[in-house]
Amino acid sequence: MPAHEIAFHVQYAAVHAAAGGDAEQAAADILREQRVLAAVRVGDQPSVLIPVTESGHAVALGDGDRLRFDLPVEHLRELFAAQGLHLDMHSFDDPLDAIDAELDDAFGEAFEELDGEAMPTDDLDGFGDAADEDDFDDEPLPGQSVRVIEFSRRGPWAARITAQLLGTEVAYVEHGTWSAYLYRTSEPHAVVTGRAADGAVIELNLPEQGDAWVEVTAGGRTGMFWPNAERVTRPVLDLDSITDRASADVYRRMLADADGAREELREIAAVAAVDMDAAHRAGMPEAVGGVVGESERLAAFLAAFGVPEALVARALREEPEGTSAGADAGTRRFSPRGWPGVLGDLVVGGISETTPLPMRERPLPRLARALRERPLLGAAVSTAELTAGLALSRARSPLARGLGVFVVIDAVIDLLIWAARMRRR
Repeated sequence: MPAHEIAFHVQYAAVHAAAGGDAEQAAADILREQRVLAAVRVGDQPSVLIPVTESGHAVALGDGDRLRFDLPVEHLRELFAAQGLHLDMHSFDDPLDAIDAELDDAFGEAFEELDGEAMPTDDLDGFGDAADEDDFDDEPLPGQSVRVIEFSRRGPWAARITAQLLGTEVAYVEHGTWSAYLYRTSEPHAVVTGRAADGAVIELNLPEQGDAWVEVTAGGRTGMFWPNAERVTRPVLDLDSITDRASADVYRRMLADADGAREELREIAAVAAVDMDAAHRAGMPEAVGGVVGESERLAAFLAAFGVPEALVARALREEPEGTSAGADAGTRRFSPRGWPGVLGDLVVGGISETTPLPMRERPLPRLARALRERPLLGAAVSTAELTAGLALSRARSPLARGLGVFVVIDAVIDLLIWAARMRRR
């Protein structure tokens, strides 16, 4: 089979040194000597990215810098052991694999029929790979406070609900047709959204420890991305020195897709506007053309979804000690008030708060906003409505009387709302 048609996947493997020492450099030296198309992820616990075929062979360079597929992973493990290192990756000579293969041959079709539509195979991609354990390294520690910023096109209504659900203060900031909710929490949570016009919710999570991550919720889907996970991942071979262009392209693509986010980005792009190239570049290793700098990568990823630069800068700015997230002028703050209080606030807020920001210039929201800015005029309109309702309630027609009663009730509620709004001015 031609080299370009041989399939392989990238495995993440932790490297442990038996007696201390620089495990990261030692691992890079071994892989470089064997000319493996590998990379090293720098960190407190170094790990390596190694492309491996289904037969358990690492992808390396051979004569003329062409790809070769004859370097067993087990041989790599032996080379690491000889240097006092442990390469923690999947074993390809595990006797259980043979049993799994036999079971799959005998019952694979039956299992597929049982799975049917209830368990899509896409949901199990990568399950059990060494990469899965690494993916959880950047999850927040239990009880750790996380600074959260939700960017969307929502008005303040969902900020009120979020404050009540999480029992925390939520700051609300607007910029054009975008808004940001800023708060801290140590509780797992889901975003609060309403109609499709609210658009995607792009949630930036900044934990006290570990890498920041972004959750994008749109069209009933949620994708999770770690733009800084591969920031300092570096190739063990010099890309520019590889003379075979096809081999160099394979190596470059492998490194560019090291974060594995491209497919998830495609799914999100099907239901939300996103600059795929910009988002992908924000997650690429710096060594192969990715955005440079931790904060810069987060900003670039958010900008790929259209989030305004001013809101991004506000989100990434460190809060002065002792101040709340809503200390800026023009920022509204919402605190937990109990559900009756929240529901009352939502009623008083009315259409002006529940309308998605891009729709605020439509006639009805503009009228509602104009009346809210002139509560006396709004109260006068409701008084006229009450008068008309009382007149209708005295009509001879049962239908007219019923309509009159309905109008009176609506007018009384409106007057109570206007009274509440005038008290809060």
